[in-house]
Amino acid sequence: MIPLTLLKSKKTKLHRGKILSAAVKQSRYTKVKAAHRANYSRSSYYKHIADPDLDFDILARYGKAIGYDFTEEFPEMPKYILEDPQESYPKPLTIEQLIRDRDHWKDKYVELLERYNRQIEERMEKK
Repeated sequence: MIPLTLLKSKKTKLHRGKILSAAVKQSRYTKVKAAHRANYSRSSYYKHIADPDLDFDILARYGKAIGYDFTEEFPEMPKYILEDPQESYPKPLTIEQLIRDRDHWKDKYVELLERYNRQIEERMEKK
């Protein structure tokens, strides 16, 4: 009789740190630049590549920084977006609108400054 353990195929576990190291080498970034783009220090990068069970969140940050999809090597890893979503900006103001806006805030500043000066004068008179 063959033991059940021999029938099961041994699942090899990928070293996440080594996968990170290989991805950075394939990228157009140096190790230091990749770490900084992922908001990590150089020393953190070396700790990360030595970790066989590196956290998926850390891998995702490096993936976004170097434009690499680690979910192909680790299908159990949550999907992440490589590019930042397209931001929509409001329609730019016209020159006339900008001038009106500038004048509004200038007038408001002058009004507050005058009120402040009146209060100072009133306090000086009371003394």
